[in-house]
Amino acid sequence: MKGKHELTKGPIVPTLMRLTLPIIATNFISTTYGLVDMIWIGRLGSGPVAAIGTASFFVNLAAALFTMISIGTGVKVAHSMGAGREDQAKELIHSGFWMSMGLGILYMLFIFLAKNQLIGFFELGSREVERMAAQFLTVSAIGTIFTFFNLLFGSVLNSMGNSGRPFRIYTVGFVVNLLLDPLLIFGIGGFNGLGVVGAALATLTANMIVTGLFGVYVYNSRLLSKKLTFNRNQMKQILRMGSPITVQRVAFTVISIIIAKIIVQWGPDAIAVQKIGIQIESISYMTIGGLQGAIAAFIGQNYGANKQDRIQKGYRNALILTSIFGILISILFILFPKQLFSFFLTDEASLKLGADYMRIIGFSQLFMCMELMTVGAFNGIGKTHIPPIFSIVLTALRIPMALVLSGPFGLNGVWMSIALSSVLKGSILVFWFMRSLRKIDEPLVNQSLKAM
Repeated sequence: MKGKHELTKGPIVPTLMRLTLPIIATNFISTTYGLVDMIWIGRLGSGPVAAIGTASFFVNLAAALFTMISIGTGVKVAHSMGAGREDQAKELIHSGFWMSMGLGILYMLFIFLAKNQLIGFFELGSREVERMAAQFLTVSAIGTIFTFFNLLFGSVLNSMGNSGRPFRIYTVGFVVNLLLDPLLIFGIGGFNGLGVVGAALATLTANMIVTGLFGVYVYNSRLLSKKLTFNRNQMKQILRMGSPITVQRVAFTVISIIIAKIIVQWGPDAIAVQKIGIQIESISYMTIGGLQGAIAAFIGQNYGANKQDRIQKGYRNALILTSIFGILISILFILFPKQLFSFFLTDEASLKLGADYMRIIGFSQLFMCMELMTVGAFNGIGKTHIPPIFSIVLTALRIPMALVLSGPFGLNGVWMSIALSSVLKGSILVFWFMRSLRKIDEPLVNQSLKAM
């Protein structure tokens, strides 16, 4: 199959880095869409930033729901490639494609019908901010199906070991978004800027172009069958594999919405600070997200090939790389919080709130990175149900901890609850994966593949 890269042979660290670096770059490109939006929108004030921050919870909810398809397809494709079953991998991609289209249409309709109620839940206290949030969410909903296709094909190509192609395609989208953002937000010549709607339109246009480029590559590589067939058994396998992660991410998003409801009592500025803080923290997400995707593909193919020794060595090397990066990011956030925040907001009150956020979150970055990478390792061996168990319980602890800690520490107590839960999740998941490695039943992967 065109685009296949062998991950079951050769030196482990160079193989991981060859796969990781393009995924990191791709994640950086994808995340920078939001960063660029925030940099430009920040010039309009904290109100528009709060509007995008509020609407983004439901954009993130869409991405969380879609992991049911993208992760499930990616894991199953990696197992099939490792076992040398390329025809089965093509069928899995085909099944993922049709499910992506169906879910994208359904979610878009849901947002159109419920957008006012969803934004109204936060009780932002400003009709103007609520209006901007609803407008941003509406345009973003139109792009849902394109986002789903992009995530699916990126995940599939990473699972095949071809992480360079998504990077090149996403780079084109990034350049388009970079050029369109200031033009559509502020306007030029006789064209009046569209504010937050302009930011959403810029991202929508970029995503449509990325989908087109993925479509051309997929067609030329013959990764999709021309027959309009539906393999219900494969769809069930994909959903079964991806559902636990979806439950985790949906729960995380819902908990984040409740936390935001707590934060809003300190005003829209607090919501704006959290949104920007999350964007800055995406430095960690996108980097370790790259290693997460790489370790999932690496372990997935080696699991399919029944090479347990390479799985163990690969995870240990990935953990060392993760720890080094996590420590460096923690130092950056703790020592230079105000400087990082000044790229987005300039008023002194927001800078102080932002600096407090970055310092507190900084102490949890190492553990958050360990958690993300280990989730990828669990995905690779097909045990996608384990991380959600711990993640949902420990992330839910943020709510009571935020209520308790916000008493003596105010808004900083909310940030403390987020940091503490990350420390717990990272520590427990690493311990549990090392424990799981000793219990891998090698024949199970062959049974799983034969069942499809």
